[in-house]
Parts: sequence; structure tokens; C-alpha cells
Amino acid sequence: MQATKYEEILKYAMNMEKTAEEFYKTYMSKVKAESNKEIFTQLAEMEDDHYEILEKELKKIQDGKEFDDFESLDLKGGEDIFKINERDIKDMNFDSTVEDLPILRMAYAMENDFATFYEKAAENVEDPNAKKLLEVLAKWEIQHRDSFDQEIKLATENSWFTNSFAPF
Repeated sequence: MQATKYEEILKYAMNMEKTAEEFYKTYMSKVKAESNKEIFTQLAEMEDDHYEILEKELKKIQDGKEFDDFESLDLKGGEDIFKINERDIKDMNFDSTVEDLPILRMAYAMENDFATFYEKAAENVEDPNAKKLLEVLAKWEIQHRDSFDQEIKLATENSWFTNSFAPF
């Protein structure tokens, strides 16, 4: 694959990560549940970290160098963001969480789109280090997406229970 193709992938990914960072910064002050504020704060920082990784690789490619070896790159705590914010259900403020549902759904959709992009990009690159980078980024985004999915389901189901409603 030509360097320009890698550049296109990296530039697009950088734009996605910057958009995500801005999304989380914008909505961290709009979500009601404190746990969601914490999650959005941490995700904004993580998306900035992702951007910096991608920017570093873009500069290398533009300088005619190869991708770093990302074999050792791991989730590095990304999966812990939601675990740190797990709370005892009886202490959870479901009213706030239910109010946050539209924003959580937007975050879910965004993370899903990013995961899909990284997965498809990884399938279409030959460089093993570029492939590994994209696969790890996909794993991070999948973890975020799946965590939002769980949060949405928990809040929705509790809302149904509180209102004596069940769709089944």
C-alpha cells in the first residue's frame, strides 16, 4: 500500500479522534450523572492520547519511515474507565442516568462507527505494524461502545422497572 493511502487512513482517524475528544468535552458538562461526567472526562483524555499516537505515526510515514512496532501496545487501562465508575445499583441515581440516555446513545453510535472504521482499515492494510495499530484502536473503541451499550441497557431497564413497564 502506498504511503499516501496510509496518510489518508491516519488523517481520517485523527479527525475522528479529535471529533470524539470535542464531543466528550462538550457533553461532560451536559450529562447529569456524576459517573458519566467522570467517564466523559477520561474518554476525552483517551481520545487525545489516540490522536497523539496517530499524529506521531503520520509524521513518520510522511518522513518516509515505517510504522512503530505496536505488538506490545495493549488496552492500557482503557477497559478500566467504566469499571472504575461501576457503582452499586441501589446507590445509582437512575433519574440522572435516564436523562443522559440521548447523549449516551450518541456516544455509543460514535464509538461504534469508529470501531467499524478501524476494523475495516485494518483489513485493508499490508503493513503488519499498521494493522496492529488499527486492530488495537478497534479494540479500544469496541470496549467503549460495549460499555456504553451496557450503561444504556441498565438505565433503560431500571426506568421500565421503576415505571412498572416491561416491553415483554
